[in-house]
Amino acid sequence: MKTSVSNSFLPRSFSEKTTIQDYAKVAWFYNFWGRLTEAKAQQKVLELAKIKDGESILEVGMGTGTFFLKMVEKNPQGRNEGIDLSPAMLARAHNLLQKRSPDSHFNLSIGNAYNLPFEDQSFDLVVNNFMLDLLPEADFGKLLNEFQRVLRPGGRIVLSTMALGDRWYHRFWSWLAKSLPSLLTGCRPVSIRPYLEEVGFKEVVTAKISQNTFPSEVTLAQLD
Repeated sequence: MKTSVSNSFLPRSFSEKTTIQDYAKVAWFYNFWGRLTEAKAQQKVLELAKIKDGESILEVGMGTGTFFLKMVEKNPQGRNEGIDLSPAMLARAHNLLQKRSPDSHFNLSIGNAYNLPFEDQSFDLVVNNFMLDLLPEADFGKLLNEFQRVLRPGGRIVLSTMALGDRWYHRFWSWLAKSLPSLLTGCRPVSIRPYLEEVGFKEVVTAKISQNTFPSEVTLAQLD
């Protein structure tokens, strides 16, 4: 589906090969970066998700598994699926889960957000942390439609992204995303709400988060 929302964010491109190579380089320190800048946003994602044990849950782009572990701990008897494009990140996630929650129900696999390897209406909840802000804005509608496809009626989605922020010091991160994008692996400020509404999600709720000056936005939406 081609969205009618006008493009307004810094341009980005997507290459599966380049993404895998980039995240192989940063996997070793990604958890440190996450603790400094993304932990508060991920805690808000967990709060808004309102996970109930026994649900079917998917995290797309699960990275090193730090959020996925929290998800599994709240849903030990449910279905927990995690996918990531990067074998290096997925290997770290697998090691973390085997060490911290070996008896829980979970499955990790290589997967592409553009073509999720799951049947229609498979999940109660889809979570995606700090991935859409790396990808072309022209693809947002396509990706959200794919997330929508695997959600059951009444299902919910919770997303976190880098945001513009509303404080003077947030402008530093916008400058960095524009001037030195490789330092943020291509991450840049975006707002997902209009795209969620465009593809048919309802009851959209957003929360702004700032951690060590890094601005994020967490968004919850639901299907009818």
